[in-house]
Amino acid sequence: MSNATSLTPVMVERAAEQLRQERETFDQQKKQEHLWFILRLSMGFASIVLLGAIMIVSAYILFKNADFPKDVVTAAGAALFVDVLGLLIGVWKIVLSPQSTAKLRPISSSSIPTVKN
Repeated sequence: MSNATSLTPVMVERAAEQLRQERETFDQQKKQEHLWFILRLSMGFASIVLLGAIMIVSAYILFKNADFPKDVVTAAGAALFVDVLGLLIGVWKIVLSPQSTAKLRPISSSSIPTVKN
């Protein structure tokens, strides 16, 4: 024997409300994932610009070291090494890391009940 229940209007309304809430939740997750994607993309582009600027200024100071005090040349060398390394690690951890992206998936858990004739 099957353990089927009769379909009532309350069951239909609850299932419809549950489906509506699940759709709202999915849409909200989709919107948040889109905003995080835009943030990661803008951080990636900004890091490229910053990396280029740091490298150009530091390289200029290092190549023209006779024109600058010794402390400035030392700071430029340290900036070139530490900032570039830190920026690359930060970009990898925040922007490019595969774990930083969420995977959207269906969240619906409702099922159609079997109806007894």
